Amino acid sequence: MEKEKIIQHVQFDPKVKVYWYMQGLWIHFLLVLALVGCLTLPLWIVGGWWLVQRRYETMTATLTETSIHLRKGYITRVEKTIPLEKIVDLGLRTGPILNTFGLASLQIETAGSSAQQAADMVLAGVVKPNQFRNAVLAQREIISGRGAASATTTDSTLSVLEEIRDSLVRIESLIEKNDT
Repeated sequence: MEKEKIIQHVQFDPKVKVYWYMQGLWIHFLLVLALVGCLTLPLWIVGGWWLVQRRYETMTATLTETSIHLRKGYITRVEKTIPLEKIVDLGLRTGPILNTFGLASLQIETAGSSAQQAADMVLAGVVKPNQFRNAVLAQREIISGRGAASATTTDSTLSVLEEIRDSLVRIESLIEKNDT
């Protein structure tokens, strides 16, 4: 099996660690209201940063010619591959909390995912998220036949049209000769 050509490795902003830690604090604070958090909040405060650091170190995402590959997780490992032709939406999400850290989140949805379902892949803290989003969309266009391949089609169409034009010019000149 041939190895796919890698187009871009995703880089994650280190500030995403603070965002994840604060997100964990918020979740545990809500759990305090359910009394479960009275036990878990101190554990998060002590060990949460260590877990966030491991999560950051193990998270990788790669854009290849035909798909996006994601690997993450320290305790529970997740590997996910999303074929580019299955992507129906590539949303860029920001908000007050993400903006506070200067971050954005890319949400990738594929054909077959329902409205109740969360995005198939969420990449929080991507460095230059617009650039990565554009690279994904451009590669998707290429493999769907509307990108670089269509440029070749356009070139061949233009060539045929030029031949037709030249033929019409020759025909007009022959008609003018016959009329005189």
